[in-house]
Amino acid sequence: MMLSNLNLSSLPECNFEVRYVDSVLLNPCAEYQRLLRMGKVAKIAANFSEYIANEPKVSYRDGRFYVFDGQNTVEARRTCNGGKDVTIRCKVFYGLTKEDEATLFAIQTGNATCLTAGERLRANLVAENPDALYFVGITSNAGVEFAYDGIRAPWKIYCIETAYELYKQYGCERYVEMLHIINEAWKGNVDSYLAGVIRGVARFISVYEGEYSRERLVQQLARTHPKTITQLAQKDTGSSANRHMRQILRIYNGASREMSLPLKN
Repeated sequence: MMLSNLNLSSLPECNFEVRYVDSVLLNPCAEYQRLLRMGKVAKIAANFSEYIANEPKVSYRDGRFYVFDGQNTVEARRTCNGGKDVTIRCKVFYGLTKEDEATLFAIQTGNATCLTAGERLRANLVAENPDALYFVGITSNAGVEFAYDGIRAPWKIYCIETAYELYKQYGCERYVEMLHIINEAWKGNVDSYLAGVIRGVARFISVYEGEYSRERLVQQLARTHPKTITQLAQKDTGSSANRHMRQILRIYNGASREMSLPLKN
């Protein structure tokens, strides 16, 4: 799981108590917390039972109660109370910073709604996780941002999990070069950041490192819409990276014999 290997030893000594808190006092921290999932809230409320309900995890900081795990449950309890605030049994932690809360939010488990890659990355940034900060920094310096909200847009990477996987697999230098080539070829086209495309380009520059012409690769890719690469790759066999790499190799070679590269696995 992306960026989940956080060092919990960095957290302060665990100090908490179970206590009742009026829901009007329970606040989400917008910097790392996600928006309420009203569908999830309705589902919890429709099947609510004290036998299975978990206490929301709350941080008492600067005189306020911040919910870092269980925001939907809090709202569901309000729903079950006719939409009015209600006293809720919570697990209240003391001595946590905002960064500590974000760390815990990013690795929450149990019955919590699974975080998207964007939500987890954003939380890790608030938590000042060094790997997350570096990963986002080199990506931004390459001219691309992440679609934390899950909405595809030009110059934004939607498949955050895949990007992080490639960063770890191929290293910083090849990861950044992959982004530069894509940016130069397709000028921020939203489809150029599809998972298969970035896998294929990363695989190509790794397999043919020192053999391919960078200028030719950019020029040849620019002549083909990135969606065409994914459509052709779907008809091939093998891993996603290899299927897309083979299409990129075909585009790179074109009709040239002089510049043609052999197929490698």
